[in-house]
Amino acid sequence: MGQEAAREAWKQAIRGAKPYRDTHRSLPLASRRVLKDPIMQDSRYSQFIQAADLVGYAAFHHLMFARPEVWPKLTPMGHMSKAYRRLTGHWLTGHGTDGIVWVDS
Repeated sequence: MGQEAAREAWKQAIRGAKPYRDTHRSLPLASRRVLKDPIMQDSRYSQFIQAADLVGYAAFHHLMFARPEVWPKLTPMGHMSKAYRRLTGHWLTGHGTDGIVWVDS
């Protein structure tokens, strides 16, 4: 994909996020858990997205460490699982597994 086509695809993705942005902004500010609009954004421009990427990556390694039979060809990094477990104080209680809330699709 050329640079111009990539730029146009990115613009289309941003425009396609309008329903999500509108829905998010219609929620009461006092009770929403997400502060930023849910739109596609390159992580190099947002420390929030970089942090979310790191948490997601650590959670993945935590799951791989706990259930190696699910990913038999991958090797989990134990230190990533340990780092993820340090976040237990921030996990929702009574939902999901090890801080991960599973959503049926």
